[in-house]
Amino acid sequence: MNDFVVVAIFNNQRETMNLRSVLERKKIPYIIQDETVVSVDPLQSIGFGDIRLKVEEKDVLEVKTILKELKKEKFLID
Repeated sequence: MNDFVVVAIFNNQRETMNLRSVLERKKIPYIIQDETVVSVDPLQSIGFGDIRLKVEEKDVLEVKTILKELKKEKFLID
């Protein structure tokens, strides 16, 4: 199994919607962690640390480019 790394952190589920469809269309494997918990109870984001986008290491640069094209670069982490 490949290692997944955190590429971006989002505040709410709505911010991940377009990105999810682009990643699926490009067949880029991803994990969106803590999305359900934060969408059910937004105050839980304080404890869980928001919604994390994880991708395989080999896809990091491509996903960062996609995030910039979607004007979501503010969610990128270094």
